[in-house]
Amino acid sequence: VSHQSGHMGAFNSRALEALGVDGHTQPPQGGMIAVKDGEPTGYMEENAFLQYIQKAPMPSPEAFLEAYRKAQKLYASYGVTTVQEGMMSAPLGPLYQLLLHSGILELDLVAYLDMEAGDELKRQFADHIGKYKDHMKIGGYKMFLDGSPQGRTAWLREPYLPVEEGDAGPAGETTAPSPDCGYPTLTDAAVKSNIMRAERDQMQLLAHCNGDAACEQYLREYAAALAELPDHTPGDIRPVMIHAQLLGLDQLERVKALGIIPSFFLAHVYHWGDIHLKNLGQKRAERISPAHSALEHGIRFTLHQDAPVIRPDMMETVWCAVNRMTRNGGILGTEERISVADALKAVTINGAYQYFEEDKKGSIAPGKLADFVILEQNPLEADSMDLRKIRVLATIKEGTCIYRADGQGTGEVR
Repeated sequence: VSHQSGHMGAFNSRALEALGVDGHTQPPQGGMIAVKDGEPTGYMEENAFLQYIQKAPMPSPEAFLEAYRKAQKLYASYGVTTVQEGMMSAPLGPLYQLLLHSGILELDLVAYLDMEAGDELKRQFADHIGKYKDHMKIGGYKMFLDGSPQGRTAWLREPYLPVEEGDAGPAGETTAPSPDCGYPTLTDAAVKSNIMRAERDQMQLLAHCNGDAACEQYLREYAAALAELPDHTPGDIRPVMIHAQLLGLDQLERVKALGIIPSFFLAHVYHWGDIHLKNLGQKRAERISPAHSALEHGIRFTLHQDAPVIRPDMMETVWCAVNRMTRNGGILGTEERISVADALKAVTINGAYQYFEEDKKGSIAPGKLADFVILEQNPLEADSMDLRKIRVLATIKEGTCIYRADGQGTGEVR
């Protein structure tokens, strides 16, 4: 059973037996295997969970393709024309080859490679590195620096607030025992090595950082790496800080100086904001995804949903960025609200920039691809509280309508 975040889960006794996990099994660095009375409980976090869940049976080719068809239709229904594979590991390589050969790709797919399998995957997808072929390109590398703030595994500079074991949030999430500040998944040396590899290969690097301690590690090691690479300039590979939820205001100047693009999971404010209040307290929770402060520092950022953690509902994310309302109806961080126009930029032109595609996508202009969405109402004129109610009427990809809300069919747009 996997937690919705993908950072933790539980294995039953038959699974533990098949995996050879017992009370003496040592977890990998950056992971945890829960043990009680000398026996594993089945609960695992981060690198331990990721290591063992990859040994579960893969889906059949037919099941994979059908799942992709459904996912692609879902993305299109939300007006999305470019999607991301957040981390392609070695076992996913054959499945993506199958996807390419199937010819069902309509949306552009940008894939980021697990650094451990990067060389082999680059060999397999040599024709896709940095450029689209059959709607897929390899965008760069991906690494994880920490875990989940709602799961209390994100790495913080200051401890989480104490909560009673088993305390449940409004969406039913339970809090498991964990270190007070969470923990890192990679050593400083590994982070620096990955950064230097990405720079030398001129491959974009995405780093998953939720907690401010993980953000600090990324910033510190990036600066150290560039100091040893005098021919490389900050921002040359447009490095990305994925989630950046607890990015500190004191860290923003270095984010800008290093040319890092924060990609905020801002919908967390609504979906888990009330849990963040319990885990972090009012002051820190209000600074989740500091989009307005980033704007004040002249930092270009994007917004995402981390699907399938939540659905890829762009208009809900715009609503969250503008209103910052939690499930319980509270406002979390009034000073970090941004305008509708800035929220729309974050999911259009800034997204195109993040993918090195600002000359082809992100705005409607002569010479760019005809990738755009038709909404039932102008979000710049709508009441801010109604933004997430605005429906996508149609989605157009390169001049072809690939989704219509009325179900009347798709085809070339003239």
